[in-house]
Amino acid sequence: MPPSSQISRAILLAVVATSVAAAARITAQQPLAAGHAVLNNQDTVPVYSDSQATAGQAVWGKACAECHETNDVTGPDFRTKWSGQSVFALFEQIRTTMPDGNPGTLPKEEYAAALAYIFKLNGLTPGAAPFVGDSVALAGVKLILPPVSSGN
Repeated sequence: MPPSSQISRAILLAVVATSVAAAARITAQQPLAAGHAVLNNQDTVPVYSDSQATAGQAVWGKACAECHETNDVTGPDFRTKWSGQSVFALFEQIRTTMPDGNPGTLPKEEYAAALAYIFKLNGLTPGAAPFVGDSVALAGVKLILPPVSSGN
């Protein structure tokens, strides 16, 4: 076997071994608690600030509450659809389709604040930094939403 083939084979074996080890580590972990955003399916990351969620409540009142009840973004249909999806996908869905009849007309900061409020309603833990809706890095952050209890 030529030396370049041996090197390629060694690299391939190293990649496979690393992948198998990573998969074993992920499956061996305790399941993540619901109500979090996770990066790379393992690291819990806060994606909004509490003050941003407070501002989002005001945005909700002026731009969202006319058509939506909070149950629309906390109920089983919403949680089933968005749990496991990227934070950025949800942001883009809201930004490009809302408000109904006039999508994309709010400033990005207001869309981000409204989404922070939705995160708070769904029990996601806030952090120090506000949600930034134009961050491509958020495409790798997935939502883990708590199941709807029988009392909801």
